[in-house]
Amino acid sequence: MEIGLTEAVRKMASAGALPPAQEGELLFCWDLSRIDFGQRKLLVASNAATRLCAITRMAAADWRHIDEVALRLVEDAVGCAGLDAGCYLELAGEVRFSKTHGRRALGCVSDLSRLLDPARIDMGEKLQWREMELLNCRFISKCAGHEGYGVPAERFAEDLRALIGRLDELS
Repeated sequence: MEIGLTEAVRKMASAGALPPAQEGELLFCWDLSRIDFGQRKLLVASNAATRLCAITRMAAADWRHIDEVALRLVEDAVGCAGLDAGCYLELAGEVRFSKTHGRRALGCVSDLSRLLDPARIDMGEKLQWREMELLNCRFISKCAGHEGYGVPAERFAEDLRALIGRLDELS
């Protein structure tokens, strides 16, 4: 699994230089972006193919453990879609950090960031489940991996089923 870090996230995490994104299967690509609402910092993880996302509140210490936070966000996003996160992570393989996955996928992350309303963010909660449910299950949008509009959770589930089907045919 390849996780692309925006420059703001890379700096906050004190990560060194990152290689360009190379993962061929967009379903296993995620991009992380930081959102600032004054002193409040959020991290958004968005799937490059489907726009499935997870959102968490970040404390200063969290940035030092970006690898654990990123993996947990992917698990939470897949779980929000009603899918088996363990199965997905097994298929996705080890986490590798890279630069982001292109303008179209990064544009989707930016769109998600603009949709977040500071008034709806509950800073008492670490994971922003209400926002995730809204953006993943009720919001119709465009994404990098599909033409036209669709619901991110449905597209992610559809893509994962198709990928598993292809893998079953090969074995």
